[in-house]
Amino acid sequence: LSPTLRSLMRHRRRVGNPSLACVLLTVAGCVGTESSAPTVDALRLSAVLQIETTSALPSNLSSRAQDTVTAWTPPIDAKSASLFLPALVIEVSDTVRVGSAVSIVVNSIGESGCWQSDGGTLTQRGDSALIVAYDRHSGAQVCTMVWTDRLRHLFTTSFPSAGIGTIRVHGRRIRQGAPSVSLPVVAQRTVVVIP
Repeated sequence: LSPTLRSLMRHRRRVGNPSLACVLLTVAGCVGTESSAPTVDALRLSAVLQIETTSALPSNLSSRAQDTVTAWTPPIDAKSASLFLPALVIEVSDTVRVGSAVSIVVNSIGESGCWQSDGGTLTQRGDSALIVAYDRHSGAQVCTMVWTDRLRHLFTTSFPSAGIGTIRVHGRRIRQGAPSVSLPVVAQRTVVVIP
């Protein structure tokens, strides 16, 4: 076996979900080059929330585009069959209390094993929480080509008044194999704020 394949098999054992690892490996396609690796002086970038792939995704991954909990800007349409998204971009309780601490987890995509979550910023403006999540590349030239949709970014906020609270996460859409393509995207989710 090649060193790359041996490394991927070891990673699959560590992941604990071999079917997901195989699907993500299939999607990644063993391309050998990073499609979005930053230059040496820019290792920290806004998080990848969407990846346009070069081939159609398995139906269980394609169904993520029809998630009714998360709204996207620009909107995801029927032509987005090969758009890979995290299973849960924004993890938060559906209902929260006024003034109570609210935990928010933002999941971004690591296009290879060289990417890791690297914090972010949260700005609260009335009933809106605006988040920018960041990921960091290790700087390595060779990376395992297994994607993950679980680069977790943890935030805490509170909502000042009863009604509907909005969480907006700003990130990027990249295109597999085309490092120069990076478009801004926003994922949005609402919560019910009770007294």
